[in-house]
Amino acid sequence: MRAGRRAAAAGLAAGMLIALAACSTADSAESSADEPSSESDGDNPYAGEGEVVFANFGGTGAEAQEAAWYEPFTEVSGITVVQDNSVSWTKLEEMANAGAMAWDVAQGNISYGVTDNPMLEMLDCDVIDCAAFDDAGYPAYPQAVPLLSLAAVLTYNTDTFSEGDLTGMSDFFDPSIDGYRTIGPTGNGWHGVLEAALLTDGVPRDELYPLDVDRALSVFEPIKEQLIVAEDHQQCINDVATGESVLGICNNGRVAIAAQEGYPVAIAWGLQVQEADYIYIPKGAPNLENAQKLIAYIVDNQGAIGNHIAYGPLNPSAAGADPDSEWLDFLPTKHELGGDQAPIYFDLDWWGANRPEVIEHISEWLAG
Repeated sequence: MRAGRRAAAAGLAAGMLIALAACSTADSAESSADEPSSESDGDNPYAGEGEVVFANFGGTGAEAQEAAWYEPFTEVSGITVVQDNSVSWTKLEEMANAGAMAWDVAQGNISYGVTDNPMLEMLDCDVIDCAAFDDAGYPAYPQAVPLLSLAAVLTYNTDTFSEGDLTGMSDFFDPSIDGYRTIGPTGNGWHGVLEAALLTDGVPRDELYPLDVDRALSVFEPIKEQLIVAEDHQQCINDVATGESVLGICNNGRVAIAAQEGYPVAIAWGLQVQEADYIYIPKGAPNLENAQKLIAYIVDNQGAIGNHIAYGPLNPSAAGADPDSEWLDFLPTKHELGGDQAPIYFDLDWWGANRPEVIEHISEWLAG
């Protein structure tokens, strides 16, 4: 049974990628029609030549970014965007320390420091509109600007549950619910989810930090035998969509794609873990000038991402958004509950200082 569902999961992943590519091609073509030509004289701030390498997380998010930003940027600038779908901070550090940087722009979180980090270049705010984030929920930093908003959400199989049966992430820890449940890889330390476990256990929000990791894992203990730790983030939605798991803590964008393709998945928005991805320029980027231009274009046109996937722009004045986008109903900011079910915003400073120890602690607990 599980082998058969894994095969179905593989088919699901392929089908969603094909569907996203198909819808995004038409959208990007339409949006690029209004862009200035890369052959403009001195009026095009993005114009250049050569290439720029963008390191991202791959999957459906990368497909959406290609349609929203990479292809239109190439059209307007004449600069080719090359993707590398294997971004990680560890790999960035290795290349920077070796003086062999292959990336120009990288996507990730900012818990490693983005003010005077020797692994990163400074952003040129004469090229990039850094001030666009002055009144935004997530700020710009000397070495990073916000890219998009997303959330980890309680995802359920609608063949098992009806709308209204579940409230949010606290249901994930309920041992009275039968069936497997999938959580993402341990590489981020399950940030936000440990906070959800503690809130479920009665810890007040203003007393979450420093996190009591042992107490958080004790909330997982009654469901440990039902827990599937995903190898990657796509596995989470695959498991729930195929019935391998009845519940998952999945990425909202991947849930949106599966739901729109007709798979039996939905979201209970309570205790959603909201976060932002940032972009920065690794130290020694071989195409530094092109990197600054690509970031400038993305900042100016952040609204386009919501035309292709359920991720939101973080520049409040960004261009590119389609008010009729089919993805708008899946944006986390449209489903913020109140009270005990309000969104979780994890403490970046605490996680930046403690993530390796938390990951080790989780690994020991899983092996025990």
